[in-house]
Amino acid sequence: MSLYTVQRAIFRMKKDKPFVKAFQDDPDAALAEAGLTAAEQAALREGDLAELYRMGVHPLLLAPYSRIMGIPRPRYQELLAPLAGQRRMQS
Repeated sequence: MSLYTVQRAIFRMKKDKPFVKAFQDDPDAALAEAGLTAAEQAALREGDLAELYRMGVHPLLLAPYSRIMGIPRPRYQELLAPLAGQRRMQS
């Protein structure tokens, strides 16, 4: 697993509208070229915010990703609330 690769895929979704369209049309094909593990692809494909957070994805990337996945803000907060304090952010 590579946290950088997962975060890079999310960042690309944030900036690259054709990639987002490809992801929405066929997530497996869009993610196949990203070099992600099967577990990483599944978490991204399924919109599993909790698993992505556990993998180490930064919340500032999870927020726009959740919008791309159609997860409303209250649901985003609800999904991440139980995980508060489980991870220390480091710079």
